[in-house]
Order: sequence, then structure tokens, then C-alpha cells
Amino acid sequence: MADEERFDPMKELQRLRKQVNKVVEQGIQTVQTATTTPQFVRLDMYEVNDEVIIKTNALDGLDPASIEVSMDGDVLTIAGETVPEEAPALASFFLQERHFGAFNRKVSVPIPVIAEEARAKLAKNGVLTVTLPVDKKRYQDITVTPAD
Repeated sequence: MADEERFDPMKELQRLRKQVNKVVEQGIQTVQTATTTPQFVRLDMYEVNDEVIIKTNALDGLDPASIEVSMDGDVLTIAGETVPEEAPALASFFLQERHFGAFNRKVSVPIPVIAEEARAKLAKNGVLTVTLPVDKKRYQDITVTPAD
């Protein structure tokens, strides 16, 4: 019986504490990664006059040449890159909240659209507007025949 390992509650508590610490640290790293990644593109999506309109928030420092808009099935992808303005070499920031770099936003369009006829326009204020015509052929009424 001397060779059998006896239950030691203190060792068990230490082991449990290490596991909890590891999980908490992983959670903190995940949150830090999510808040320090390049800016998140916020969107508005609505339907008007048989078109789906998608508008982005104003994107600080957007490089117009980097914008890519594409559709794969019902998923619209907006990708690009934002570049920070040059700060003076001796600048000492008190606050720096804007994030720059590559971004990629995917969103499902909930109704059928004609991707081949899509249009995208970038305004001077950095707002991107994507216009997708609704595919009206996919919305046909089905005639119900009466029972015999």
C-alpha cells in the first residue's frame, strides 16, 4: 500500500489552477488579437427599387487600388487595405485607436442577385457602395391548379 499514490487535495488544486490559468490566458490572447487586428468593416445592407445596396463605414486611409469586391454564390466579399497617414518622426502619441492594414469582410446576401451586373463605387469620404440587381426571375409565382 506504500507504493500506491494517495490522493493529495493540494496537488489536485494546483493542477486545476494551472489548467484554469492556461484557459484564461488563451481567452485574453484571443480578445487582444480581435481588438488589435486591422479595422473591421461595418456594413449596411438593404433592398430598394429591386436592388440590394451594401454600404461600408468610412474607411480611414483606404488605398483605392487595393479594393476587391467579388461574389461567390450568395457571399459578397469586400477586401482591401488601409494605410496610416505619415506622423511626424518625433510624434509622441497620447492615444492611437485607429487600426490600419489589410481587411476582408464576407457577408451573405439573403436574396438572389445578378452578380454579373453588380456595381461598386467608392465615394471621396471612403464609403464603398455596392449595388446588386435582384434576380426577379428567381421570384416567380407558381400557378396552383384546382383538384379534379
